[in-house]
Amino acid sequence: MLVTDLIHSCSNDKVAQAATFCIGGVFAERVLAVAQENGVSAGRFVAVVVRDFALRAGETERAQLAREMAGCDQPILSGLRRVVEKALEGGAQFADDVKGFGMPFVRRDGGLSFDAAAELRRAASR
Repeated sequence: MLVTDLIHSCSNDKVAQAATFCIGGVFAERVLAVAQENGVSAGRFVAVVVRDFALRAGETERAQLAREMAGCDQPILSGLRRVVEKALEGGAQFADDVKGFGMPFVRRDGGLSFDAAAELRRAASR
């Protein structure tokens, strides 16, 4: 349930931006730096990372995230941090079409990727 809540809430750019700001510190600075490198807002970057997780994470990975979130004072923020840090460690970089996710995201050393623009459009509509 917590993982589903994380995905539903933080797939929205504005909610993702606010959550990143709430976490703050070095984490927020890293997110902002990578987002700026890719020409998008921090909120959009985080929302796309969450959508990528929603599309790619299997039951085992989701269950592990749920266990890590359980019992935290702020489980959604804790889970969001884990998901985004994993993308940051992988060198997340992507191309974003301003007209509504018209281009697929590009992978660089384990970063974000989508197989086709159609998958990205489906993720954006969730």
